[in-house]
Amino acid sequence: MKHIKYKVDGDGIAFVTWDVMDAPVNIMNSTTMPEFFTAIKQAVNDEKVKGIVINSAKNDFIAGGDLKWFLNYDKSKQDCFEMLMETNRNLRLLETCNKPVVAAMNGLALGGGCEVALACHYRIMSNHPKNRMGLVECSVGLFPGAGGTQRYLRMMGPQKTIQYITQSKKLTAEQALKEGLVNEICSPEDDINALAKQWILNKGTSEQPWDQKKFKVPGTPVGVGQISGVDEFFSVSNAMAYKTTHGNLPHIKNVLSAIYYGASCHIDKALEIEARYFVDTLFSKETKNIIRSSFVFIGDAAKGKSKPKGYEVVSFKKIGVLGAGMMGAGIAYVSAKAGLDVVLKDVSKENAERGKEYAKTLEQKLLKNGYTTEAKIAALLQKIQTSNSVNDLSDCDLIIEAVFENEKLKNAVTKETEAVIGKAVIYATNTSTIPITKLAEASSKSDKFIGLHFFSPVEKMPLVEVIRGKETSEKTLAAAIDYVIKIRKVPIVVNDGRGFFTSRVFGKFVNEGITMLTEGIPPAVIENVAKKIGMPVGPLAISDEVNLKLMLDIMSEDPTLTPHEITLKNTVAAIVEFHHRTGKKEGKGFYDYPKNEKKSIWKGWEKIYPPQSDFDEEEVGKRMLFAMVIDAYKCLDAGVIREPKDADVGSILGLGFPIHTGGVMSYIDYIGAKAFGLYSEKLAQKYGERFKLPESLKIRIQEAGNNRVFYKN
Repeated sequence: MKHIKYKVDGDGIAFVTWDVMDAPVNIMNSTTMPEFFTAIKQAVNDEKVKGIVINSAKNDFIAGGDLKWFLNYDKSKQDCFEMLMETNRNLRLLETCNKPVVAAMNGLALGGGCEVALACHYRIMSNHPKNRMGLVECSVGLFPGAGGTQRYLRMMGPQKTIQYITQSKKLTAEQALKEGLVNEICSPEDDINALAKQWILNKGTSEQPWDQKKFKVPGTPVGVGQISGVDEFFSVSNAMAYKTTHGNLPHIKNVLSAIYYGASCHIDKALEIEARYFVDTLFSKETKNIIRSSFVFIGDAAKGKSKPKGYEVVSFKKIGVLGAGMMGAGIAYVSAKAGLDVVLKDVSKENAERGKEYAKTLEQKLLKNGYTTEAKIAALLQKIQTSNSVNDLSDCDLIIEAVFENEKLKNAVTKETEAVIGKAVIYATNTSTIPITKLAEASSKSDKFIGLHFFSPVEKMPLVEVIRGKETSEKTLAAAIDYVIKIRKVPIVVNDGRGFFTSRVFGKFVNEGITMLTEGIPPAVIENVAKKIGMPVGPLAISDEVNLKLMLDIMSEDPTLTPHEITLKNTVAAIVEFHHRTGKKEGKGFYDYPKNEKKSIWKGWEKIYPPQSDFDEEEVGKRMLFAMVIDAYKCLDAGVIREPKDADVGSILGLGFPIHTGGVMSYIDYIGAKAFGLYSEKLAQKYGERFKLPESLKIRIQEAGNNRVFYKN
């Protein structure tokens, strides 16, 4: 066997060792699982074998199922169901073989790897700081399909099972021991295989609790349908799930059903129930979209697949951050967190110190929750040097400018800084709207000038737009991507243009929301529908967050506004200048923000824009999404975005675009290419030019026929 090693020692202990060839981690797929099953059967059928240890030759135990295999799965639903049941039969053979079986979890045991461990009679987990176990499939649009839902349920009861699975919770060794998911923990220095063997020889038992006649699922002593309170609990769980997902995520609905209906059954029937719901989930278009975009595309981007070929990795040591506001402070923090030395410069030492204090505040929160120590905080803060002198930047090997969004100010800072730094030093500007090529005019080395557009708050938002100006060199682009990966962010490459990609496309979402308000669609409807379609926040609330005055300033400086956008600019101007409503910071925008009270939509909108009752809720949602999708395609068509997958990654991580659709480009196929074209035409006839499709997209849709426009799967 290539991927599973099998050995029986002199004491009759069979070691089934995962060691997947040509892979950094052990993954479960159509090649590795049959070998694993063969090894299990060999151990079970060998009379000389007294017990079985399942372990790993790699640093981790088993990382889980091969999601690319699932994405490209091209067999029937029945074939998929039979595959899952074959897995269940083999894991049940392991449980009922009358030989003690131990999982020796030396590293990560996630997803299917966790499920294999749960089928063992005893689990030992190494207490390494980075070691985790958990059923994490919901994070990629799936749920456990190899018995995980039913074994968790029988170990912890329904409440924690639902919580831990739907939240894809990863448990430390100590947490897993407390929850009863592992039986023993050991230090990384201990011989985990020797401990596993010792348990088999001294104490080994070979019966799972759920195979005992009087076993009852915790919290469900006589079955789900027959106990007061349990049905109510599941009803509340379903209601909460719908409130969060609005029914857009079938994997959440299906995992709750699998847990509910499996709770009152014998384990064998429960595994069949789980398998059927898993098949239904895997074959849904939402799950395919989530796997493709959240795992494959985002995973590739995070690894730097967009980096130009032929350039060695650049290891930055000391960076300068100009501007200690929230954005600059956040950049300094994540850079120091990644091990880089940072000079945080502002016009005054006091301002720079406030920026450093932001890092301390974030770390204190982690300390409170037990995720760091005072010593680690002190070491991190020591990496951030505050300054009000440009001379302190002289030995930096990367500069990131994050001053106020004003072209003249940015130009002045560029000239001042370039006078003291080395000629080879890359100069990056954090701007969300001003073209990089325009800002590079103030630089004496435009080939080393690039845009790094972070999102706020920097420590939470994973995306960074790496924006190349007309003169930016490939070498500079490659080095900038190296920096983004170093600080554990996800880079997408964007070519220059006003608003770049994310700011420009997100602006269409905001614009459409404000436009609908002026048409008399009630603001509460606009906001609630936005959340219902899967956006994290409504367009009016986000406008208040950004600030209407700032939005007006940006629109006023844009010479490329369409007639619709000019009308919109005048609307925003009236809101700001006549009604004096500018946003959250000032306490009044589309919402009122009374101190120590919950925000609420301002009642005055009813007098300015009398609400209408004749509106189509589906159309309200699609207007917001279609506005973004069509403009995103225009970015692709114009070369602002290089590949459709970059648009999908950017829209999910930067805009919060509904993940179940796969992103702005995947959305076209999610709706169906023909249906998308027809609905766009309807919106264009009703609302104007902004909903008209570019000719190249019409051609793509026509050529696709009944197939997908952008991706095969």
